[in-house]
Amino acid sequence: MRGGIVGFLIGAACAALAPGAAFADTLDQQQPAGGSDVKVESDESLAQTFTAGLTGPLDRVELLLGFPDSAPDAPMTVEIRDVSGGSPGATVLASGSVSPSAVSSSDAWVPITFATAAPVTAGGRYSIVAYSSVDSTHSYFWAIDFPDPYPAGATFYQTVSPPTSTWTLAALGGDQAFKTYVNVPAAPGPTGQRAAAKRKCKKKFHKGSKKRKKCLRKARKLPV
Repeated sequence: MRGGIVGFLIGAACAALAPGAAFADTLDQQQPAGGSDVKVESDESLAQTFTAGLTGPLDRVELLLGFPDSAPDAPMTVEIRDVSGGSPGATVLASGSVSPSAVSSSDAWVPITFATAAPVTAGGRYSIVAYSSVDSTHSYFWAIDFPDPYPAGATFYQTVSPPTSTWTLAALGGDQAFKTYVNVPAAPGPTGQRAAAKRKCKKKFHKGSKKRKKCLRKARKLPV
């Protein structure tokens, strides 16, 4: 009968399992302060390097953006790139864009979701690159804070758009305002296996019987 009870409990436990693993969009790296702003326009591209704290697909960033004069009249491209020699690299891991209608004259957090997520590894260094074809009167503002609020990265710039392979480290230091999000497996919740097995024991065996007690002892060993 031992085999019968064990098989009975396994069946009850399997019936309670939920298919597939759940994933959660988790905030990883951030520099949320923005005391000043830097323009993104046709003669200035910006980049912020960062060090990933989680391993998984980076599918979204948020940037603290606005505009200084007239509203932008063209999108701003945002990319996740590698880092080479301490500077933003040439390999694009993910790409998205910011619509002119997504920004206002006051800085606000703007989400950029990537259709294809960038694979990142905890401890690896990456860069957020932003550039646009807008002129100086329709530029974007990307907020920045000083002197070094995010020691695990740095701000770089170029005087061309789209950027080439040569970046310059910002002389005054500072870090652009950003947040990165990585999809990681969600913490497992109750599976219901133990409760399901207990119900089966009570339904199948008489109250107080040795078989029911034995069945319940085994059920208590199953995951909650």
